[in-house]
Amino acid sequence: MIPLGKHIILLSLALSACAPLAAQDRDAVMEQINLTKQFLLKQRLTPDYRSSIRESILAYENSLDTHCKDVALDFDSVDVRDRILALLETDDKGTAVAGAWRESIPGTACNEKRKFTVQVVVTRQGLRFTTTFPGEADGDPELQHDTLKNIEMDLQILRLVTRKSCHLEVIDTHLVGERATLQDNGLLSQWKELWDVRTCGTVYAVPITFIPDKSGTSISVAASAIHAE
Repeated sequence: MIPLGKHIILLSLALSACAPLAAQDRDAVMEQINLTKQFLLKQRLTPDYRSSIRESILAYENSLDTHCKDVALDFDSVDVRDRILALLETDDKGTAVAGAWRESIPGTACNEKRKFTVQVVVTRQGLRFTTTFPGEADGDPELQHDTLKNIEMDLQILRLVTRKSCHLEVIDTHLVGERATLQDNGLLSQWKELWDVRTCGTVYAVPITFIPDKSGTSISVAASAIHAE
């Protein structure tokens, strides 16, 4: 199983799930959500936080074939989005010790438009930043990297990777249809995404279906529908 990936969906359902709760429980959940949001927004205004986000994104961009070192982030854009993954927890002194969220920030990398995405995890040692693939991909970093491995195998089978030296990289991801929802059996519904990946100078659109079950999340790449853009 991939717990944090599940939290992404479960917490996004928190507001709707509050309805059947007792008023006291509902108020407690809402208070935790508001505290987490306040903490997040406070962090976003600090120079150290913005610098850490930028460094994380630069490290990702530098791993691509373009090795871009010219990244511009618009932290004050109306298109900035955040998504709470795990509610904030504090110790008896009021110090934040746990929690997680995902930041989505518009910007450019060497003049290419991006929707940069960074996962932020609160630990006792401070904030930890992990860049995830750009765009709207819904899985956690582990699920995303497993998906990329599957795509790479399919491209090799289709003989779309012409040189061994070609590096496969994700340049954008798109949610197709509705996000996953929690079903009566306790499992998440399947969801679909479209990934734009680049290799050997060509960008391919790759349709993917994610199918959660009791043992984890299966990844189904529609190999026959992969096409160059």
